[in-house]
Amino acid sequence: MDNATYISEKLEKWNRELTESLILNDVILSLYMIMGLLGNSTVIIIYGFMMKGNKEERYFIPFLAVVDLCGCLVSSSSAIALNMMQATFYNIYACKAVHFLTMFLTFTSGLFLLIIAVHRYLKIRKPFGKQMTLKWKQFAMCLSLITALTSSLPMIYFFGLVPFPNTKEGIIGWRCSRLKSANKTLSLIFGTFVVIATVTVMLSLLILYSKIGYTILQHFNITNDKNKSCSEAEITDVDQFQKKISTQDDPLSAKDNKNHPIQLDSIKVTGYNSSETDDTRLSGMNSPETSAKTTQKISIKITTYRGNTNQHDSKSSVIQRKNKQNRRVVYKLTLMFMLITVIFLICFIPKVIIMLLEARNPKFLEELLDSARAGISFVSRMYIINYITNPFIYAFLDNKFACEVKKLFDKCRGK
Repeated sequence: MDNATYISEKLEKWNRELTESLILNDVILSLYMIMGLLGNSTVIIIYGFMMKGNKEERYFIPFLAVVDLCGCLVSSSSAIALNMMQATFYNIYACKAVHFLTMFLTFTSGLFLLIIAVHRYLKIRKPFGKQMTLKWKQFAMCLSLITALTSSLPMIYFFGLVPFPNTKEGIIGWRCSRLKSANKTLSLIFGTFVVIATVTVMLSLLILYSKIGYTILQHFNITNDKNKSCSEAEITDVDQFQKKISTQDDPLSAKDNKNHPIQLDSIKVTGYNSSETDDTRLSGMNSPETSAKTTQKISIKITTYRGNTNQHDSKSSVIQRKNKQNRRVVYKLTLMFMLITVIFLICFIPKVIIMLLEARNPKFLEELLDSARAGISFVSRMYIINYITNPFIYAFLDNKFACEVKKLFDKCRGK
């Protein structure tokens, strides 16, 4: 056996050992890929082709789903490839393409979420001001793609094949990582730019959604106060009206209170004759039959009072219900996008921290133990969770989407 074959076998053996320590990561990444493929494909089919009617509130969702689908497939598959070739990665072009696409899709996803946040801000905070038209939405997305593209191009320069030595075995492997030969000043500048851009997007999202959330909570508090005031006012009006009628129509009440004369003319009871004497009238009013009729008249007056109020407000109530329903949809979709943004921030913060550590020390991952490297690898790829959770959020918070999913499943099962 010649020396080259011997070294190659030792290298393959070492690579297998490194790969075995990352098997759990590969299983998780495979699940990411399957879930992202199924979930985002369903979102694209439903929001892009099946859902009918006005799609203005959900305009960005299909485009975000396309980015999530591509990001999930590229990030998961490339991560599995890197795990399988920890010390035997020899294709420099594939290495550069993987890191460029990963950064491009990450930037695009973040910028799309920023556009959605601005759109929701205008909808909630300035409903009577200028809104994003279709052209502005398209322009904003194109600008995001151009910005993400130009911001990701430096990844081609900073990443490539680097030697991965094993001093114990006396062999050297090759892995796809940040180049140690790259200019340190430029690397630090690019790393600082990435961090500043990421922090700026995150802070912008937090500020916008904080203001949106405050407005929504304020609206709900005002609505609850109005509903409570209206209910109390209605009960008070009815009680006062009933008390007034009882005082007018109940002779006993008038008899007990001599300062308030009886107004018998306000009630006309069948069988009551104006030519009868007052004693006869009072005697007739105190009879059980007349009391029952008086009570019936009081009930009729209260019912008529309520009915007239309802008729007076019927048209405005229909309009108010429709506006209330529209606001509920807007608020619910806004809360949905807020949750998507929170998950985005949680998933990408660890990635940013690890990128900073790599920028300061290019040998950061190489110096770790195998078990620690597996843990760091898992944490650094948590951002892929952002690509697969959105379809589940749509299913739980968008009733229209949930109904369309059910219809799609019924069609697939042949119902």
